[in-house]
Amino acid sequence: MKGFLKILGSRIKERRKLLGLTQKQLAELLGKDASIITKYEAGTVDLPVSVVNKLAEILQTSVAYLAGETNDPTPPRKEKEAIPAKPEKPVKLVPVFSTTVSAGNGIFPDSFHPETYMPVERYDVDYVFIVQGKSMEPYVLDGSKILVKAIPNPRDGEMILCIYDGMFYVKYFHKEGDKIYLISEDSTYPPIPIEPNKQFEIIGVVVEIRNPSVRKRFRKR
Repeated sequence: MKGFLKILGSRIKERRKLLGLTQKQLAELLGKDASIITKYEAGTVDLPVSVVNKLAEILQTSVAYLAGETNDPTPPRKEKEAIPAKPEKPVKLVPVFSTTVSAGNGIFPDSFHPETYMPVERYDVDYVFIVQGKSMEPYVLDGSKILVKAIPNPRDGEMILCIYDGMFYVKYFHKEGDKIYLISEDSTYPPIPIEPNKQFEIIGVVVEIRNPSVRKRFRKR
């Protein structure tokens, strides 16, 4: 988190100076006190998403640039005046966890902490995780990013991110009576039955899959 805020702060300062603005002038445009700009640029305080969006607009750049997701400071392209401009999609900064999650036989959660933050153009996403393994192929590829909404009670057939017996899994949630199974996309991987005496925690439901070259909305199995 600190590393992310340092990047964000340094880029705010860089753009402010490039535009010839003082901290006081930027604060006035933002509707804030000048002292908070000092803290933003030092990377010592969290910034609400609404403030990051406003800063990107004032500093004539993109949220992705301020967040360190791109080195291109070019702001989003505006439509010609003759064509009504489409409203810019809302952006939410979502934590990306360094722990990879298994689409195979399980990955031990030994480093469950956010490594960075990623701008996402949807508000129903709470976490981003990296997938390792091939049991969910061809729908979820090895190395994909899964966008997860924190929902503790999934419906049957939904793809979930969970911890079972100390391991992370991304699987389909399947319930038969009182029994719960974790199901793979690849049928050569056997279903994993959930034992009642072992830890089982549902982190959330997968709402979008970002494969290396393709984005996919979740489809129910």
